[in-house]
Amino acid sequence: MKVELKITREDDVWMARSPLIQGLLVTGDTLDELFNELPRVAQALYETCQEKGWTFITGAPNARPDEVVWVSEFSQASLQTA
Repeated sequence: MKVELKITREDDVWMARSPLIQGLLVTGDTLDELFNELPRVAQALYETCQEKGWTFITGAPNARPDEVVWVSEFSQASLQTA
């Protein structure tokens, strides 16, 4: 399943959110750090959703983090501040 990431840069921190995963917020000082943290944060959020009976991905109630293909776009403004 493809899940879109919205990646922005605020001050000196990269941030990733997804409109399909409520509560997902991954940060990193670099893009490498952000993408390295993404699987760990997604897994932790998935486990919390399982415990609470919540849906992890909107529209895909049975999806697991290991089934996700992360898709991202960078705005021109974000790239210029990198």
